[in-house]
Amino acid sequence: MRLGYLPYNRLNNTAKTEEKFKISSFINLFTAINLLLLPVSFLLGRASIAGGVLPFGMAIFASAAGMDCNKYLIGISVIFGMITRGTPEQIYITIAAMFLFSVFGTIIRTDKGQATMKIAILALISTLIPEIVIVNMQGFLLFDFLKALFHGVLIFLLIFIYRNAISGIQRKTRLNNEEIISIAILTAVTLAGLADIQVMGVVLKDLLSIIIILICGYKCGPGVGAASGVTIGLVVSLYSPVAPYVIGSYAIAGLLTGTLRKLGKIGASLGFVLGSGIFALYINGSTEILLHIKEIVIALLIFMLIPNKVSDSITTILGGNFEFSGGDRNYTERIKEITVDRLNNFSNTFKELSKTFCEISETKTITDKEDISVLFDRVADRVCKDCCLCLHCWDRNFYNTYQVMFKIVERLEEKGRIENKDIPKYFMDRCERVNDFVLSVNNVYELFKVDMVWKSKISESRELVSQQLEGLSKVVSNLANEIGNDVNFDIDLENSLKLNLEKAGIKIKDVNVMETKWGTYEASITHKGCGGKRICINTIEKIATDILSRKMVKETVECIKGIKDNSCTIKLIEEEIFSVTTGVSKLSKYNSMVSGDNYTFLNTGNGKYVVALSDGMGSGHKAAVQSRATISMLEQFMESGFDKDTSVKLINSVLVLKSDEDSFSTIDMSVIDLYNGEVEFVKTGAVSTFIKREEKVDVVRSATLPAGILSNIETEILKRRIDNGEFLILVTDGVLDAFKKDNPLNDDNFIKFVNNMESKNPQEIADLILNEAYKICDSKPIDDMLAVVAKVWKKVS
Repeated sequence: MRLGYLPYNRLNNTAKTEEKFKISSFINLFTAINLLLLPVSFLLGRASIAGGVLPFGMAIFASAAGMDCNKYLIGISVIFGMITRGTPEQIYITIAAMFLFSVFGTIIRTDKGQATMKIAILALISTLIPEIVIVNMQGFLLFDFLKALFHGVLIFLLIFIYRNAISGIQRKTRLNNEEIISIAILTAVTLAGLADIQVMGVVLKDLLSIIIILICGYKCGPGVGAASGVTIGLVVSLYSPVAPYVIGSYAIAGLLTGTLRKLGKIGASLGFVLGSGIFALYINGSTEILLHIKEIVIALLIFMLIPNKVSDSITTILGGNFEFSGGDRNYTERIKEITVDRLNNFSNTFKELSKTFCEISETKTITDKEDISVLFDRVADRVCKDCCLCLHCWDRNFYNTYQVMFKIVERLEEKGRIENKDIPKYFMDRCERVNDFVLSVNNVYELFKVDMVWKSKISESRELVSQQLEGLSKVVSNLANEIGNDVNFDIDLENSLKLNLEKAGIKIKDVNVMETKWGTYEASITHKGCGGKRICINTIEKIATDILSRKMVKETVECIKGIKDNSCTIKLIEEEIFSVTTGVSKLSKYNSMVSGDNYTFLNTGNGKYVVALSDGMGSGHKAAVQSRATISMLEQFMESGFDKDTSVKLINSVLVLKSDEDSFSTIDMSVIDLYNGEVEFVKTGAVSTFIKREEKVDVVRSATLPAGILSNIETEILKRRIDNGEFLILVTDGVLDAFKKDNPLNDDNFIKFVNNMESKNPQEIADLILNEAYKICDSKPIDDMLAVVAKVWKKVS
């Protein structure tokens, strides 16, 4: 349809829309941030440093790029400011740099995660190009080149400060320390732009400087008062030959202002006057650097007239306890150090206990002299004590008696008991109580064997307790290391994320963005509750993904609700590259109602996916109890952050101590890294694991004993890599034994069967494996069967 035939109403609506857009664009030019930055940029255009260099205007122009302010209005304001004070050469350099920066900005895209760095580099290049042109026209002297380079580098550094300051000004909530310092530097440089402007003989630069120092010292204490004095004194006197004296005067005045603030505004004012007077006396009353009395008096009057609500609102936005924020941070660091020290002490205590139990757990044997002496003493006490020949045998003829007893012990070790014929003839001829002696030796030896068995059990238990204490020591030590590690919070990303969420209409209370030890991002966002509108998924996830340049998703389905207020906290984590779908097929032994095989699969929450199975000893209820306990403990340990080696050793020690009967089970665990596709295999007594790839089947084998047999078990961790569309197949020995019916020496039949399967469904593959094994066994499985198949696939970004 041609335009001329459009209905009148439609044309009228289009015209109204265009008119509204023009009005909206015009209104956007006069936002609060633009109105604030226009006079600031004008004064920054006037601010200069030694040598007549004016870098501050170009820095504020470039810093406005990508922020909610109009950089072209700021640029015009900067140029007007430079015209009032700058040389034609500096004006040309700034205009040319602004033009080049705008051109480069349209060509090069600035990623939000690294916007400040890219903008700073573009500003540096844009400034150096016209500077080099001027240097070349003047003969390319080394001094001029270094001056030009200094100009560009200074702008590069100032952009980081100014963008922090603008970000802090845009936010209406409490500022962090970096933003406070950046705003302070921006304010000080702005004051320097006033230069020697006077109104009725009053120097505005000195007047405003005094007022700011008074407010900072009065509201925030001596530390901030002195810091503000140093900052303002340093910047406003950059071009002055007596800068050190000005800085010292401002610093001491701010320090005493904060010191006497408890006396109210009068005390703070008196502190400022005393600080200035003390410094004047210290330098012998030099009038060159002393503040004029007129500026001090007028500043004190204005300070007294400023309502407390106004000064309170300023310091609240800047972080009213800025003076103590460093102390709070130090206090937090001290708490962290104390916690780490305590945990390390606990870890060392458990380690020492482990060593102690290990040292005293050596098992004794009956051949020890001390044990044999005890055996002899018990027999003599029972039989020979009241015999008339006792003195003859055990005193006068002790050596021969002792040799006889040793021969008897040898026979006991061989046969387990002795008879009359086992005693030497010459001893029988002499002994009057042979039958009693034989009976007593057998009884004492039986008791002795029982005693030694329990000693061995106790010793073994001590060794197992030693292993558990050592494992606990490692866990506590790892926890201490995690707490002791510095958490990498990204303040720039936090500010950017908070600003964009607030733009989207979400009332944000707190944002934390941290980089984990695995190099992934985590974000915790506290906002006003949405009443079930699910803005966390519809809005927050999308904005976080855009700002962090990584796909961010909620860690859990539910949000954490605030107890005292209607707030909601969600945790966003990086979406894993890989995902896992698991299929399970299970079959019990023929004529058995309960399977002794158990399994689990779970996402531990740190980018790891665990697939594990366990085969209890034998079959039926007893095997089921053992394997179920093994899987249950493994789930708990892995979810709690225990490492694989410690988890297996703790499970082994529990199974060994569980009862006086044999209690053991296999552990077959595969841990898949969902970010890089690496798989770690941990096997104790388990059969092979298989990786079904596109063209072949890889086999992962390990020759180890099941858990619960030996008190000390060694784990072997094997590593492989798995890719998109590949399958991880875990089975118990009942499955492989069925496939080995015709070929008992290897797994070729099973590998061939798996390789020929065309199904891409993990559940279907698990069912096919069990059905084939069931068919091979003629529908009468000789053992429990379990197959767990995990398909790994890449998520679509």
